[in-house]
Amino acid sequence: MDKPNAGSFQNTRYWICCAFLRIVVVAAFILIIGKAFYLQVVEHPVWLERSRAQAEAKLNVPSYRGSIYDNRGRLMAFSVPQASLFADGKYVKDPKRAASRLAPIIGEPVDGLEERLASERRFIWIKRQLTDQQAMAVESLKESGLYTTNEYRRFYPFRQVAGQVLGFVGLDGKGLEGVEKAYDSLLAGKDIVKDCLRDGLRRGLWLRNSPPPEPGEDSGLRLTLDAYLQYVSETELEKGVTKYNAKAGEVVIVDPRTFEILAMANWPLFDPNHSGKKNAHLWRNRTITDSFEPGSTFKVFLVTAALEEGAIKTSERIFCENGKFRVASHTINDVHPYGWLTIPEVIKFSSNIAASKIALGLGSEKYANYIHSFGFGVATGISLPGEAKGLVRPWEKWRPMDLAATGFGQAIGVTALQLTMAVASIANGGVYGQPLIAKQVVDSEGEPVRQFTGTATRRIIQKKTAEKIRDMMQSVTEEGGTGIQAAPPGYSAAGKTGTAQVLDPETGRYATNKFTSIFTGYIPASDPRLVMTVVIHEPHGAIYGGVVAGPIFRSIAAKALPYLGVFPSSEHPESSPGLRLVSRTNDGESGPGRIPHSVDRVDQSGVVPDVTGLSLKLALLKLAPFGVRTEFTGSGKVIMQQPSGGTPLRPDTVVELVLNENN
Repeated sequence: MDKPNAGSFQNTRYWICCAFLRIVVVAAFILIIGKAFYLQVVEHPVWLERSRAQAEAKLNVPSYRGSIYDNRGRLMAFSVPQASLFADGKYVKDPKRAASRLAPIIGEPVDGLEERLASERRFIWIKRQLTDQQAMAVESLKESGLYTTNEYRRFYPFRQVAGQVLGFVGLDGKGLEGVEKAYDSLLAGKDIVKDCLRDGLRRGLWLRNSPPPEPGEDSGLRLTLDAYLQYVSETELEKGVTKYNAKAGEVVIVDPRTFEILAMANWPLFDPNHSGKKNAHLWRNRTITDSFEPGSTFKVFLVTAALEEGAIKTSERIFCENGKFRVASHTINDVHPYGWLTIPEVIKFSSNIAASKIALGLGSEKYANYIHSFGFGVATGISLPGEAKGLVRPWEKWRPMDLAATGFGQAIGVTALQLTMAVASIANGGVYGQPLIAKQVVDSEGEPVRQFTGTATRRIIQKKTAEKIRDMMQSVTEEGGTGIQAAPPGYSAAGKTGTAQVLDPETGRYATNKFTSIFTGYIPASDPRLVMTVVIHEPHGAIYGGVVAGPIFRSIAAKALPYLGVFPSSEHPESSPGLRLVSRTNDGESGPGRIPHSVDRVDQSGVVPDVTGLSLKLALLKLAPFGVRTEFTGSGKVIMQQPSGGTPLRPDTVVELVLNENN
């Protein structure tokens, strides 16, 4: 038998290896094809999602807080970008070194900073809302693990003007007080979610034709407040409080035609740009949160109720007991002793004894019903937080002395806003309305989106009754009345003074040396444009409402009325040339300063007169014959005008005046 051939054996083994390799290659190829099919077909949705998760991102584009405007479009609050400092604990290499370099810049202790920087957390707030100088200094450190990001800080350009009304926001941008809190959901806006690509470091990538979106403003708010009237109110209030070394004070101004709040001033003042806890006692909007006894101002509502019910007539006379009157075991006194007084004289001379007799004659139930109808004892419904209801005890529990005392404003508590709205219902002929603080919702350009309107809720008294009360209140500001210092020259005013004792919380009795001085009223008396209440708490040196609060009413009215286009009757009667004072709003329409009558006479000289150096009153009188519209800012004398004197007149000429008190 032949032996096997070695070459043949090697050849066979070669072909076996080749066949095996072919099988392996084919199997591997099949596995690859299968895996590819599995990944690309079966698991396609899974890997697509993972791919998108790595390369795509959702970016939250913040909508920063909406701006707040006054009724003429002046910015009173808006948001500005402000750098805030944070740390990534994973990348802070030397916490001790970083803390020692950072501490003097941001004004915090080194130990506390070092402890926070030593943390392994990926996000640690270090200091929010840095100043520009602090942000630049931090950036120059170039410390690893320290980063800045933009947040939005609230800025109030008029500082303390309407500070308590506007309120403020916290570090997280949420409204905490005032308008900011009341309209927080409207002003806060909503974040916008945008799709974007990102790189391996998870940073956003943006194409040239699709730049990164900028944060924007959603919706803002236009208030009924007028920044100029608010400023004047606060300035004159501060002068009065300082003069009499008083504890506090408030002023409220309302338009009785629309129920719009034009000014709401508080003293001490409050700057919402600096709303730290040390200023917490200044946050309170006293005009709606603090109640006080209204004193003799309440006689207006008593006499109104009695006239409306027919319990008295204006021709009636009341014996005032020559200054002393006993009710049960109590003695009621008048400041000046009187004998017989007519009903108008009761208001003019402010007799407590006559008011007591009228209240006792009217009766508890009827009087209480009118008190509630005038809005006392319930919230006015203004859309601001913290409003108090005041204090009106159930009439069923009134003793005779309680009824008598309520007639002249004791044993009852009211807020400055309640008192103003009640007087407004007399000024407009007997209709009570809900006060309005917000005028419009506006878009990011300040254009109106939605309108708010004041609501007349009920008629309290007949118009003829309101007219009788107007005549009585007007006599208060005339010769012999208690409020003669309240009427500015050339204007008729209707008002009522009040001087109320303050309860001592320790003894439960009236303090002998603490008083509240009040003046409330409206002007002009015949065609009211402003209803105003001035309240001064615990003045020294003088206490009577006509002496302390009345002059503040006069000073504010004297500046406010010309600004609104209402001029002194002795110098600017209705038949005089048609000077129109207009303040244009952002939407180009005339603001509330318009006097709606046509031009009767126009000077034909053809050029604008030069009024620089003149007072506002003289400047307006000099411009009157030319039939031009006039705008002005400031107070005092004219330091600048546009167009300048000698410029040719055109039919649509608007003369803008800038005034300064220091010239």
